[in-house]
Amino acid sequence: MAHAHHFLERLDRVTRSHAEFALGLYRDHEAVRYVLERTNLADDVDRVALAIDDPKEGPFIIVTRDGRFVTCLARGMHHDRPVIARPRIDALLAKVAEKRARRELAARERRPDEDEDDVFLRVVKLGYRFSREDLLAVSIFEALLGQESYRLTLEFALEVAKTRAMMAPGAPRVTIIKEQTAKALEKLDRLEWAVGHLTVLMAAGERRELDALTEHCKLLPNGTPTFAAGMQCSPYFYLRGAWAAGRLGRNAIPLYRDALATGPDWMQLLDAGLGLGAIGLRHASCFHEVRKILDGYEQPPEGAQGIEATRAIIARMVLQSVDEADERTKTVMELGRKLCVDMSKHLPEGSKYRFENPEDVPDDLVKAGVLTFDGDCHDQSIQNFTVVTLPLAARASAEDFYLPREVVRGWIGRYEPQETLDRVLRWSKAEPSKTPTRTEKAPGRNDPCSCGSGKKWKKCHGAPGAAPLT
Repeated sequence: MAHAHHFLERLDRVTRSHAEFALGLYRDHEAVRYVLERTNLADDVDRVALAIDDPKEGPFIIVTRDGRFVTCLARGMHHDRPVIARPRIDALLAKVAEKRARRELAARERRPDEDEDDVFLRVVKLGYRFSREDLLAVSIFEALLGQESYRLTLEFALEVAKTRAMMAPGAPRVTIIKEQTAKALEKLDRLEWAVGHLTVLMAAGERRELDALTEHCKLLPNGTPTFAAGMQCSPYFYLRGAWAAGRLGRNAIPLYRDALATGPDWMQLLDAGLGLGAIGLRHASCFHEVRKILDGYEQPPEGAQGIEATRAIIARMVLQSVDEADERTKTVMELGRKLCVDMSKHLPEGSKYRFENPEDVPDDLVKAGVLTFDGDCHDQSIQNFTVVTLPLAARASAEDFYLPREVVRGWIGRYEPQETLDRVLRWSKAEPSKTPTRTEKAPGRNDPCSCGSGKKWKKCHGAPGAAPLT
């Protein structure tokens, strides 16, 4: 208490606005501890200077390592303590405010019969109907971000792969879904979508959690932290994986670079290429390094087949999306507006979320509509769509990947087992070893399409979702 009284008595050394800031910190022990815990301090440091203004001249608040307030130093009063600069303090306080807002949201979200465990179980209960509000509510559980979500992602992805492998051979013969089959399909459905949600959650933490996850993955055999998502073979999952890679940042570049260089099949290569592209797009300091890696793969000769051709094709496709990021984002947003109109057309006239004109759809719904699109990446046109959508996904926020709950209810409706059966059927028809056939160097966006149609490339085979050149 002696320290606190001394601090309060010395507040007359600073201006009124500085004193108000200092008192705000003094009354908020949680925020001060948060700032100190996220500052790298040497083991022998017992006191720290919090800069209220200039990091050299002050004024300063002197606090102990555990957050007790010692004194306040006027501008120009010097000391020998480590300094935490005001911009850094403000940035960390903003994160504290965000965490508190999430906690308040979670409290409002929790139903009377739910405890915290029940809130988290929405990840595995809601499937494709998991909403933006659900993500925000679940994301407050810091212990379940980072490595714990990664562990669950691997566990669920393995279970999905085993179950799908058992179901796929017989899926084409299912004409009437019996009760037992419906239950099995629903279980598969919940685990599969949970892989996507957990991929977002594992990368939604703070930098220290992200760095710890990256270091953990470096100790594992070949692979990336996001291939569990890529294994589901849909843009919904690949783009969440790319976003997560972008969040991991520079430290993860070696993981994705090595996976692109050594991956044995197109699914792993697509995950690696998208991950590298997302890191370059999300972090300006990594852009040239990522671009150099991708540009190191030369366009293969026309008609080339095999894994090396696939590796180069994917690298070149991602490189083109990185180089044309703004144009592709604009194109995908235009496509997304039309997609949202189509998704809402079954709603009654006058409904809040029914849109007649693409330009009427709000941008946040357009982003979420595109990023919740589920397609079969065994189809090369869907692979193209996924790569074209990369810039939008890489620069998104976690919330951008999910539609608001009211929109989910209106656009998507109730779950039916046939949805899961349809996804299983993709695997019964798949040709996993098939090499993408887009082997020619793509023309410029405004050049004539090389298919001979007379249209510009961007309006023909260069358009999102277009069939690849053969």
